[in-house]
Amino acid sequence: MANPLLAWLSLPDGESTGFLHWNVHLYVGLLMPLYCLVVCGAMIRDEVQDDTLAFLVTRPLTRARLYLGKYVCQLAWLQFVFLVNGLLLLGVGLLRDIPEAPSLAGRVLLAGVLAALVYGALGGVFGLLTRRYIVLGLVYGFIVEVGIGHIPTNINSLSMLRHLQDLLAGHPAVRDRYEWSADGSGTGVLILLGTTVAALVLGAVLFTWREFHASHEALK
Repeated sequence: MANPLLAWLSLPDGESTGFLHWNVHLYVGLLMPLYCLVVCGAMIRDEVQDDTLAFLVTRPLTRARLYLGKYVCQLAWLQFVFLVNGLLLLGVGLLRDIPEAPSLAGRVLLAGVLAALVYGALGGVFGLLTRRYIVLGLVYGFIVEVGIGHIPTNINSLSMLRHLQDLLAGHPAVRDRYEWSADGSGTGVLILLGTTVAALVLGAVLFTWREFHASHEALK
């Protein structure tokens, strides 16, 4: 697979190629994960930092259900934002007479659904681990998504972005432009969903058993 960092820095050689770059590398490969990290990493962390968590945990809900409920609310917002963004990108493609725009839009919207699920769940865990969850997320991105994701062995399955790229490779223009294979897209979807479930379980367990104190957390 082409290195996405090089792809972001390269100049497109045509308008259709530029449209693919924006959708595949900049939007799905960078902006989606970052936005999920910012939104879901803050869902518990902001309550801790504002010292309002105590008001939530006194409600007649278990901590696990509270955590999952907040995740679902943030997930709904992410899906709405990605839907609007996908439609805007489709509109730009139609205005610029990009022939691949209508067929690519469906793939990008589906990638947004799965990206919100998995990166939102991972962002929630990062937010529970440290108040510097954005830094932790960036480190994860460089090591796992960019580094491990481009190792030509099965270990690259640890990269969630690789599975999203396999899904996008189902579109002929993406497959031909980047020489990606769509053979593992079905397995990739299962891995994305499985990782989402695992991250949610881990987050619920962490939130259930860990005690947060605003004054103590602010010093970390």
